[in-house]
Amino acid sequence: MSSFVWIILAVILGVIELLSTTFILLWVALSAFVTGILSLFLHVFGIQLLVFIFLSIILLILTRPLVKRWRGSPTSTYQSNVQRLVGEEGVMVSKIMEGKTGMVRVGNETWSARGEFPEAIVERGDRVLVVAVKSSLLIVRRVVSE
Repeated sequence: MSSFVWIILAVILGVIELLSTTFILLWVALSAFVTGILSLFLHVFGIQLLVFIFLSIILLILTRPLVKRWRGSPTSTYQSNVQRLVGEEGVMVSKIMEGKTGMVRVGNETWSARGEFPEAIVERGDRVLVVAVKSSLLIVRRVVSE
């Protein structure tokens, strides 16, 4: 593969990483970039692919524990944008069936949501409170009107 294709792959993976903030694709993108540079000297695709796979695995193994420690540290200032939704109220766009997911609108954004308890059923149009976030899934509790 030409170095141009590896660099394009690196840019695409980098953009996806920026949107996901998982810190997994960052290392794969870096591996694609380095492989793109090395492909100027290594013209055999099989060797390029082995370099890419080897670098990706090594970078993931060496950096994943550091990233986990940094993100899980009590002194870490890292907070993804989705975490800001905890405590916010929203309106159900689709019904949450028992043990299933539905859609909730919080502000101007629509998110996948699940009830706080597995047996929770939340109807479309119900007001809900975001009580937690798991990855990009909101955990919600129906707001009881008084």
